[in-house]
Amino acid sequence: MKNTQPLYQVLLVEDDKLIAKSLKMSLPYKGFEVTVCESVREGLSGFQSKRFDLILLDINLPDGSGMDLCREMRKTDDVVPILMLTANVDEDSAVRGLEEGADDYIRKPYGVNELTARMKRLLERKTKSPPPLRSGPLRVDLKKRLAWADEELLNLGKREFEILALLVRKSGDVVTRNDILNALGEEAEMYDRTIDSHLSHIRKKLKEAGAKDVSITPVYGVGYRLESK
Repeated sequence: MKNTQPLYQVLLVEDDKLIAKSLKMSLPYKGFEVTVCESVREGLSGFQSKRFDLILLDINLPDGSGMDLCREMRKTDDVVPILMLTANVDEDSAVRGLEEGADDYIRKPYGVNELTARMKRLLERKTKSPPPLRSGPLRVDLKKRLAWADEELLNLGKREFEILALLVRKSGDVVTRNDILNALGEEAEMYDRTIDSHLSHIRKKLKEAGAKDVSITPVYGVGYRLESK
């Protein structure tokens, strides 16, 4: 019986023509429609041309490294799952791929069943996104790492987003400086002196977005509180 279910759109960046042909022929039977690119240049162009549900990315490409391409993709999309395909057996290569933004990796040679199992697992993770955080006119999408005020998208830096997300999550409650430092991650100690600067930028962007019913006020000696109507 013909499969009438919509296929997931997959971008395969792979210069091995035999592997690419094999996956392009076999993956549709597993629920995946494959677009093939053979280089970093073609892969980036293909990535920018349409929306894909998943990326299969070879590390060794004729005009550069798949890791560099992964990093470029992550500059504009930190949601789409990326699965690295590697012939390298050393652990350092796998770890570097994950550090550049890949979600998982699989070593060559691999079977189609193992590959599709990993692909489906990554897609399942993607669909289990946490619900947006809301406080008054503010809405924060943790998965897409985007925030809106009165439906206007806020242009936030990475640290500003983390701080605003924390404030919205604990809206009405006091957020301590230690809470903020913990939210900023393992290198947070170097940001302690710039918390006030980040908050100032957030307030300015909220004002520019017309979020009049939102305030971020200091609580002397403790931290900060976000309040909204």
